[in-house]
Amino acid sequence: MSFFSHQFILVICVFIVFFISVIFIFLFFYQHNNTIFNSNFLLEYFWTFIPVVLVVILFVPLFFFNNFLSSEFDFNYFVIGNQWFWDFIYLDNFVFTTSLFNYDFLYNSYPTVYLPALHKLNFYLTWNDVLHAFSLPHLYTMIDLVPGTLHTLNLFFPYIGVYTVYCAQICGINHWAMPFIVNAQ
Repeated sequence: MSFFSHQFILVICVFIVFFISVIFIFLFFYQHNNTIFNSNFLLEYFWTFIPVVLVVILFVPLFFFNNFLSSEFDFNYFVIGNQWFWDFIYLDNFVFTTSLFNYDFLYNSYPTVYLPALHKLNFYLTWNDVLHAFSLPHLYTMIDLVPGTLHTLNLFFPYIGVYTVYCAQICGINHWAMPFIVNAQ
């Protein structure tokens, strides 16, 4: 869903850039005759009406997507950020620690968290020590969190696959040890 909304917004933005480019080219070639822009009710109507239509077009899909995520969740997880690892607490109080200090430096050996795909997931995020940022670039998601606060993050993995999670905040000397893999099945 997130990928769709970003692609949709990108198409709208490309259309806007194209439309503005055509207007500038038109103005450049017809500088001597600009009487059409002095007093034209139809033109004023369109440059008022078109932005309103674009805002409505951009608002409607995001409104429905937000309602989709705000409904009841299928799974809840509790995530605690530490220097320099993550603790995942599943529903059955199983704690999984993602620490790279026990792994090689290869991408395939990152710690892996298994989460369900095609389900609405709710993450409760908190931190013990310094500022961290839970970043999931494949889903265009990053949340900056302050120690001692509890934040929620609603996710939906639209595809079965492998996603990489990073700490996007420089949190200390071993900041490199924060990434892990989410295997959405």
